[in-house]
Amino acid sequence: MLFNSFEFLAFFVTFLAIFFGLRKRTQPIVLLIASYVFYMSWRPSFGLLLALTTAVDYTTALMMARSRTDGGRKAAMVLALTINLGILATVKYLDFFIANVIGAAGLFGYVIPDYALGLALPLGISFYTFQSIGYTLDVYYRKVEAERDFLTYAQYVSFFPQLIAGPIERAAHMLPQFRTVHRLSFPDLNAGLFLIGFGLFKKMCIADVVGPVVNGIYAAPEQYSGSYQLLAVILFAIQIYCDFSGYSDIARGTARIMGFDLMINFRQPYFTCSLNEFWRCWHISLSSWFRDYLFIPLGGSRGSEWRTARNLMIVFAVSGIWHGAAWTFAAWGVLHGTGLVLERAFARTAKVELWLNPTTRRVFGWFWMMAIVLAGWVFFRSTSLANAFVVFRSLGEFGPVSYGTLKMLGLASVELLMLGVSLLILFVVDFHLAFRPRRLEALGEMRWLPTGAGVALAYYIILFGIFGHAEFIYFQF
Repeated sequence: MLFNSFEFLAFFVTFLAIFFGLRKRTQPIVLLIASYVFYMSWRPSFGLLLALTTAVDYTTALMMARSRTDGGRKAAMVLALTINLGILATVKYLDFFIANVIGAAGLFGYVIPDYALGLALPLGISFYTFQSIGYTLDVYYRKVEAERDFLTYAQYVSFFPQLIAGPIERAAHMLPQFRTVHRLSFPDLNAGLFLIGFGLFKKMCIADVVGPVVNGIYAAPEQYSGSYQLLAVILFAIQIYCDFSGYSDIARGTARIMGFDLMINFRQPYFTCSLNEFWRCWHISLSSWFRDYLFIPLGGSRGSEWRTARNLMIVFAVSGIWHGAAWTFAAWGVLHGTGLVLERAFARTAKVELWLNPTTRRVFGWFWMMAIVLAGWVFFRSTSLANAFVVFRSLGEFGPVSYGTLKMLGLASVELLMLGVSLLILFVVDFHLAFRPRRLEALGEMRWLPTGAGVALAYYIILFGIFGHAEFIYFQF
């Protein structure tokens, strides 16, 4: 049941009618049932795994709360982490591990028959597992109290707007929201509809328009010159941003209509001027999760620069592997970790503020950030390391771009024109969100402008959006 489908529209409207129409004390039950219906619409068995994760973390958190010794608390915490990470490792990484063992054995002359479990990867398992682990560690470190009400905690884990692809929420922020009565209000409805509309615009009018071009070129990179490869690299950077931030906007919008507040997951990351800034604005819920639950426990930036560099490399290597069981994701993480280490070393030793003015520093910083980010997206999108290196090699062999080839890939004249218009709209809105937020707030307070803009956006999506069942990119993680 995709956010960009009529099935979800019917589901959500029906849910809202029941959620706000029945007695207020039934809201938690209605929300929990709806969340499981939403998740199990892909595959009923997924609900069993979600329920198991919920039961394990709820129970072990209560064990920590009731334990009178530090050893007992630690044992409960380790048990929860072992079960959560064990499930995640089994369904997501075991086949990858087996394939690499077979490959390594072949290098030494040992022939092992190909074998794979072929387990179905449950949608969103990386997201809700990390959310549950965050709760477990927060209880262990006494940052939050263990939730006594099972229904409240079950809603927190399964909340359908952000279940599949985040944002990865914290218990301190979300659990109190599940303990309150929610009422439909015009401000929430208005703000939620705008977020949903803008998220659908980014997904259907931009990400899904450029998707076929990216897919076509990356499917056979050796058949295209460097000009097409560079186009695919840039278009994928646009696609993944619009796809993922669009999902996050829709998630925030649906939650807002229901009276819930989800964190902002993207803050115009392509306008940042350093790799460090980029990671403060891209997938904020995940980057902050790694900062709080891995980077800081490893020692953070305390101590020597070597230790900080080591911690950064560990965090980004794990982040890459979190995205998927493939060496391309590991390479993506290592590249970003290396880039951050080099950026820190350069800032510490070069003293650029002494010989470059602020504007020039930001320009150079933007080009540096984009170079690393775009190179990283090559690894991220490629189906193998070999294909990634084909892309890099071809970038030195530029040639003419044929309109016929673009048309064959799915960008004919009309699509090109409307894509240009959509990108201009996105740039204007994101620029104001990043640098002129008060101007947007002033425009939003005008009497008829928000309504007119909302109606125009809806018509634009209907006329020029790609309708179908194109999944969001981060569903695979």
